[in-house]
Amino acid sequence: MNKKKKELIKKLSTDALEDLKLLNEEFEQIKSKGNKKKNRKLEEMGFIGDYELESLYEKRKDRKYAALTVELYALVEQLLKDIYKVVKPGDKYKNSSKKNVILDLEEKLKGNFTFENNTQLLANLRSHVVHVDFSLKKARLIFDKSSKSNKKLFKKLLNEVENYITKNLDC
Repeated sequence: MNKKKKELIKKLSTDALEDLKLLNEEFEQIKSKGNKKKNRKLEEMGFIGDYELESLYEKRKDRKYAALTVELYALVEQLLKDIYKVVKPGDKYKNSSKKNVILDLEEKLKGNFTFENNTQLLANLRSHVVHVDFSLKKARLIFDKSSKSNKKLFKKLLNEVENYITKNLDC
């Protein structure tokens, strides 16, 4: 692969890592705003005075985690599509298999990259959230029983995606 393509891929990876940081910030916000005990102390200090906001986050926390999981999958998928355009200019990507898009792209790009991290869990969670039930908790109970909470599972996914980008797409 030539130097210009490597530089473009490095920029795409850096941009994806920045997007990942934003998702992590939103994740941290959900954790803190969804914690009733912590919010009450903040409210007493005058930082958060909106009881409705606290209630909203608490009620919607599972759906917010589900949405973040879908975004995490989309981030990886879009990054691979953008890299595909760089590696194979003029060749429009089309998923010709029954595999999820990430796995299909990995297969098509494997001559240029070695994909070591497994994205199957992320793909399974995303598919369940989008096509079956918009709940990360319900998807977690099917695909990752070892994670005891949405918070732990999502933190694990964030770390896996960061490793995926930094290790697999390092030119």
